[in-house]
Formats: sequence, structure tokens, C-alpha cells
Amino acid sequence: MGPLRSLRAIAFAFIAAITLATLLTFAAVYFALLGAIDRQVDKRLERESAALLQGNPDRVLLGLRIGEESRRRDSGDIGFLLTDTNGRRLAGNIAPMAAIPPGVSTIDHGAGIPGLTRGRALVERLPDGLTLTLLAESEPIEDHDAHRLLILASGFGAILLLVVLGILALSLTIRRNIEAVRTAAEAIVEGDMRARVPVEAPGTAFGRQAKAFNRMLDRIEALMASLAQVSNDVAHDLRTPLARLRGRLALLAERPEAGSVAPELEEAAAEAEDILAMFAAILRIAEIEGGERRAMFERLDLGAFADDVAESLEAMVEDSGRVLRLGTLAPAPVEGDARLLTQALVNLIENAVNHTPPGAIIAVDVAGRAGQAVLTVADNGPGIPRRLAAARCGVSGGSMRAGAARATAWACRWSRRSRRCTGVSLNWPTRPQGWSPGSACRWRASSVSPAFPGEGRCPVCPQNETARMVGTIRAAPVCL
Repeated sequence: MGPLRSLRAIAFAFIAAITLATLLTFAAVYFALLGAIDRQVDKRLERESAALLQGNPDRVLLGLRIGEESRRRDSGDIGFLLTDTNGRRLAGNIAPMAAIPPGVSTIDHGAGIPGLTRGRALVERLPDGLTLTLLAESEPIEDHDAHRLLILASGFGAILLLVVLGILALSLTIRRNIEAVRTAAEAIVEGDMRARVPVEAPGTAFGRQAKAFNRMLDRIEALMASLAQVSNDVAHDLRTPLARLRGRLALLAERPEAGSVAPELEEAAAEAEDILAMFAAILRIAEIEGGERRAMFERLDLGAFADDVAESLEAMVEDSGRVLRLGTLAPAPVEGDARLLTQALVNLIENAVNHTPPGAIIAVDVAGRAGQAVLTVADNGPGIPRRLAAARCGVSGGSMRAGAARATAWACRWSRRSRRCTGVSLNWPTRPQGWSPGSACRWRASSVSPAFPGEGRCPVCPQNETARMVGTIRAAPVCL
């Protein structure tokens, strides 16, 4: 049997071991008690036999002694029987219905002696062919053995019940504390750095562990807040000089004396614009962390909104050699940030353009289903390999390539933090209905709850390129 790895398995294994040990102890105590009683009864029978046979009495004297012993109070509960060679009764107060073997043995109601349920017998062979039989009950009252079993079973059963309840209580306590730590850890993974383990009993081992875990989380939160503050400070401090640099480069490119370097100046101005976009992403991260983005939410129709954004991108898609097809754009009221929703949809369509061959069809569809607004961006391109379709998109920018990929690295962080601000869930069928292989990104938002997009990097894209996606609360960002 393999090692016990779960708390439940350990608890049940311990309960099984305790139950087995209790049953074995119960049997040992019961049979030891019966053995002790039998030994005491045997000693009494041997003393009575020795008293009767003292002095080697003849048949007549032995019969008289048996009659006298039968009438005495201290030996009145003992059965005596003296028989001859033919088994004929010569003296005694019992008449067994079955033969009793020589020596010491246990008898029960099968012996046919009225009132006897269990006892001991001593049978001795005497000279002249005589046989002396002595019987004594080992139970002082009727069915004493059954009552004794009931008492022992009740006692051991109560002990076993208490032990089992204690094990189950301990198991539940450990499980509850483990679940509390796991819940806090999952909340941290989802981006809620304020999640903590409840401290119910500060003086206990679990309470001290919870406090130590919470102190660790406090320290991590403080470090992350410090890093975020540094990023925000850098972004704020550098936006103004970068904006001035971009403006000066643009002015230099427009001067007549710029001449042949004008295109290079324009490229430098574009690079400065990209850097400003990255700093803007840093500031949006701070807004998400502070909850300021929720203040900018507004009620909008997702169907009409998707129609406007798709129409504005139609020319760009056609220039790339793809076809943008608008499907059913049903009215679907949601609450969200129009600017960020626009960016999310633009990123999804651009991603489809980047990862499909010329001639591919990109479809945008909005539907209202069971109180949800469902926006789908699908294509009939090569699609995502099935073995990678369920892979969740990461947010690390360490392996991103130069150029535009660097600008998206900041958006990856934004995506990770935006999940806790949104009521959006997302899935990605590997093959859209009717298209093969194809890929799709389906974004669901409650028609009465906020919808909030984000960006990130997806490892399932060809050549591990940067992709844009929708951030969610329960699912990682996913790209086409």
C-alpha cells in the first residue's frame, strides 16, 4: 500500500487501527476474564474433591460424605455424583443427561442439568470402578455471560466512539485551518493582496501559524506597494520630459534644414510615443490598484459599441489582406470603462490579424444569453493546438522580444491586476462552430455587473509572440 498522503486517508487509517486494537483488547479481556473465573472454579472443585477423598473412604463412607456436603450451605451450589462401573448412580444431587469426559472440562446447558448455563466439571476415576463427578457454575446468575459481554461491549464501545469523534474533530480542525490558508493563497494568486487568514484562537498553534502567515503577507504587500509606488513615481517624473522630447523631435522633423534626417527624427518621435504609452500603462496599473477605474464605469450597449469599434478597424483589416465580418450585434447593456473596452476589442482584432494568414475571415459577434452579454472574436486561421488550448496566459515579460513586445509587457501587469476589478469570465474554444481549425475568444459579462478588460501575454501564440487579451476575474487572460 502506498503512503498516506491525504488528511482524510490518515484519519480513516488511524480510526481503523484504533478500532482493530479495541476489538482485540475487548476479546483479550473477555477471554482472560473467563479464564480467571474458570481457574477459580477449578480450584474450588479440587478442594472439595480432596475433602471427600481424604483417608481413602470406602463406597459407603464416600456416599455419606457426599450427602453431608450437599446439605452444607457453603457447598450447596456444587453438584455431586458417585456412580459405579455400570454408570449407576450411588449418591449425589445431579443427574447429567450427557456423559462428561474425565478430568476438568467446561459444560453448558447441553449437559441437561436444570438451571445450569455454563460451568466446570471435575471427573475422577476411583478404585473399585467408581467415578466421582463434581460440577460448579461459573455464572452466579442466569445469562451472566451475556450481561458481561454487554457491559464490556458498552465500555469499549464508548471508548472507541470517543476516540473516533476526537480523531474526526482533529481532522476537521486541521482541514478547516488548511482551507483557510488555501483560500487566502488563492485570493492572493487572483490578485487580492489584502486577503488574510482568519485568526480564531491567537494562543493556539494554528492561531500562531495564521498570524505568522498574515505577517508574511503584510510584508509582501508592503514590498509590492513600494515597488508599485516606485514605478508610479518614475512614470510621473518621466512623462513630462518625454513629452517635451517627443515634441522637440516632431518640431525638428518639420524644419526645412532637417533634410535627410527627417525620417529618422520621425521614427525617434514614434519611439518616444511608445515609451509614453508604457508609462501610461504603469499609471493605469496604479488606477486599477486604487479602484479609480471603477469610478469611470458607465452604462453602454456592448453590441453598438462593438459595431463602432469594428467599423473603425475595417479599413486596417482589409489593408492587411484579411476580411472583417460583423455578425449578430444584439443589444447587450453592460457597465464598463468605454476607453478600456475599446482597447480590449482593438487588441483582440489586431491579434487575429497578426496570427492569421492573408485571406482569413475575422468575425465579431455580440449576443445576450441568460442575463449575460457575450462578445466573441473568432477567425478561421490555423488555430491553437488542442494540447495548448487550455493553457492559461502568463503575464511575465521576461522572454518578450524587443520592439512592440516591450510596450505590451506593462499591459501584462495591468491584466493581472484588472482581474479583481471585473465581473468578466472568458473561454476559448479551439474550434469555433462551423470553422476548422480556427480559434476564438469569447468574453462574457453580466448585463448588470461591471465589465473590465485587460492585456497580457499568451504562451500559446506562434513563436511565443506578444498577444493581447481580455483580463478576467476567475480565468487567466487568453488570446486568440
